[in-house]
Amino acid sequence: MNKSITLIASVSLFALAAAAQEPPRYEAFLGYTYVRANEFSQNAGLGKSVGGFSMNGGSGQFIYNWNNWISGVADFGAVYKPNVGIVNARNTTAFTLFGPRAYYRKGRFSPFGEVLFGAAYRFLSTKVNAVTDPTTPVLPVANPSTLFPGPDVQVSSRLSTTQTAFTMLAGGGLDYKFNKYLSFRALEVDYVLTRFPSLSRGIRENQSSISASAGVTFTFGSL
Repeated sequence: MNKSITLIASVSLFALAAAAQEPPRYEAFLGYTYVRANEFSQNAGLGKSVGGFSMNGGSGQFIYNWNNWISGVADFGAVYKPNVGIVNARNTTAFTLFGPRAYYRKGRFSPFGEVLFGAAYRFLSTKVNAVTDPTTPVLPVANPSTLFPGPDVQVSSRLSTTQTAFTMLAGGGLDYKFNKYLSFRALEVDYVLTRFPSLSRGIRENQSSISASAGVTFTFGSL
């Protein structure tokens, strides 16, 4: 009789422990993102002069857990660089990515690997200086600046362009579970492939970058 009671109690405790470790149905991640961008050919010309550069920003993810191991991820983020090398360009790049993620959940720790696909949107601008032509009128619009400053006056402006490109992200990370509703992403590191046009040649090329992020994950629902 005592052995039966002990066995029943042990099975019950095991079931409770397993239930407590069950993943949530939904997760939402918010965090800081760093990208070491290498968007130019590093071998010659303009690409060699610019080299790689750092970008900072943030990202958010929505995770749907199909089961204890496999999840679907929607990833949205953007990073920014105010001055890219000798080209003096302001670069804002946003990402929209979707794909599968595989977890290995062990107690409070949940390492994972993922492959995501989607698109990147890049906004580039640069400041230029020019001199107005002799026919430019003088029409004060706002003090102290004017929209029409008159002939032969040095003015500055900002030229901009936008581009979109195919993007692939592959990598992984580690989550640490604080409680039922909150986890901490200690680190996520990914290889990022983009296919933006080359600034020096104008044709689409592969750009290889490394992304790292950390932040908090909010969990809710149950499987």
